[in-house]
Amino acid sequence: MYPQKNLCGLLFLLALLLSNVSKGQSTAPLPVQNFSPFSLSASLGYDYPLFDLPYNELKYRGGHYFDVKADYFFSRHFGGRLVYANLQTRPESLLPEEVFYAGMPFPVTRQQNNLSRQYVGIGPSYRTYLGPSDFSFQLTPTVGRSWLRGGDVYEEANGSPQLINTGFNTSAWAAKLDLELNYDFSPRFSLGVSVYYMRHFQVHFDNQLDVGPGGTMTISHGENVYDSSPNPYTVRSGAVPNVVMNDPENPVCGDLYSVGGALTMRYRFGGARAGAKEVKEEICTSCCPNDGHRLIVTVRDAPTQQLLADADVVVKDMNGQPVSTGTTNAYGIVEFPDVPHGNYVIEGRLYGIATTTASAAEVEFGPDVIVRKELFYEDLRFILKGVVRNKRDRSPEPNVIARLTSERTGSVAQDNTDGGGKFKFQLDGGTDYTVVGSKQNRLSDIERVSTIGLVRSTTLFVELELGVDDFDCTHNAVLDIKYNLDKWDILTEARFELDRLVQYLKDNPSDRVELGSHTDSRGTEGYNQNLSEQRAGSAVNYIIGKGVSRDRILARGYGETRLLNRCANGVNCSESEHRINRRTEAKLICN
Repeated sequence: MYPQKNLCGLLFLLALLLSNVSKGQSTAPLPVQNFSPFSLSASLGYDYPLFDLPYNELKYRGGHYFDVKADYFFSRHFGGRLVYANLQTRPESLLPEEVFYAGMPFPVTRQQNNLSRQYVGIGPSYRTYLGPSDFSFQLTPTVGRSWLRGGDVYEEANGSPQLINTGFNTSAWAAKLDLELNYDFSPRFSLGVSVYYMRHFQVHFDNQLDVGPGGTMTISHGENVYDSSPNPYTVRSGAVPNVVMNDPENPVCGDLYSVGGALTMRYRFGGARAGAKEVKEEICTSCCPNDGHRLIVTVRDAPTQQLLADADVVVKDMNGQPVSTGTTNAYGIVEFPDVPHGNYVIEGRLYGIATTTASAAEVEFGPDVIVRKELFYEDLRFILKGVVRNKRDRSPEPNVIARLTSERTGSVAQDNTDGGGKFKFQLDGGTDYTVVGSKQNRLSDIERVSTIGLVRSTTLFVELELGVDDFDCTHNAVLDIKYNLDKWDILTEARFELDRLVQYLKDNPSDRVELGSHTDSRGTEGYNQNLSEQRAGSAVNYIIGKGVSRDRILARGYGETRLLNRCANGVNCSESEHRINRRTEAKLICN
């Protein structure tokens, strides 16, 4: 029975980690109405023994775990615990249903009882909260006494004992370390999960066998030695059994340890504040500092109850003057740590749209009280959250003018991307939209987004990624334009790609563009040259038809003169290699 050093070390590191977490969150206790110094809890779970015993044919298996705990906290973080725990462990023989003597099988008869471990302990508790939420961690080491009974085994075959184990009938000092995660789902009740490590020190083996023939034994454990041939579990003739002696004058002892997990239900006594009247009677400005109070504001979407990040919140005094401002984090929360005593109005805005308001009265601020308020976003439109990325390296593209056009009304809205390439719009329900970006030397994709079929009670955000190509004197843009075989007519699916170039020319009225068409090397050079010129001309005519002046767009057919790979005349290439050379390129004319 040797200490589980790795396990102990792991638990120590967990305790150290919790200590560090608490330092970063020491200012985030539970809501005041949930604080109560005294609570009772009960846990039900599973215990897994880690007994390091020198037995070949006997193991101890896990069993149920039950405990009752009384906790008393002197402050929000520090307290004490009294615990009773009951752990059941099942001895399991590894012997089969029969063993062999000289090639003859004999059935094995078995008698055993479970090992019951009961523990009563006391110790300190440390509790820390996960920010301004109803989740908390609790770490509790306890020490006390344990009482161990049972674990006896007697197995016999062919009239001879095969396995004897006297188990335990003693008491010992013990220690237990609990790590718990609790969630307060009401002011009085919480539900939690926990893991623990438990150790019983210097436990004496019993010298009485309580099953089978019973009586006093000079060994605590004994088992026959077996061969695996010619039959499995053949009793080895003349072999000395594996025994653990147990002298009553000098009994064998060792440490027993186990780990486990459990679910916990907790009930708090008292401490819940009944209402504003009671709070008013308890709080007075003369006994409370005039500033330094904590105000925590949460912003939610009313239809979906989704927590909203990036909402701007302002706290104003009764004269309408801002006292403090902030922006909600990823969990929809913003904290104001130093709010003076007073009466306030709290307002919020999400992407320019006002939320509901809330008020904070002077009577709500008291010693160690965290005032919590909630704002709701009630606008029934959807929110488009978009990001513009450069298609060359997928980096965010700042300073792009993103334009949103409603296909139902024709209305246009625009927003500039920030340093992270982000933009946002409000979307009406049941509507199709197009989104395009505008920036010098960038050729934007045109994306479609729709709210048709979306339900506002379940969806608030619609997300979109918009790509842009580098488009300057050194970077050509390859347009994804396809033609029918030997044809140059502009297909319907190709028009959307040409519209990108139309939009760029309209956004940049001083720029001129060359549109070049290229073929692969298959076919004669003359045929390919003529085909590319016809295709370039068709694309240019389409762009002119969209209102772009003819002197701003130049058509060029290059045939097979500018191949991008090795696939020249006479070279055997795959279809995918030829496809690389069939392309239409837009090039900015810089001279």
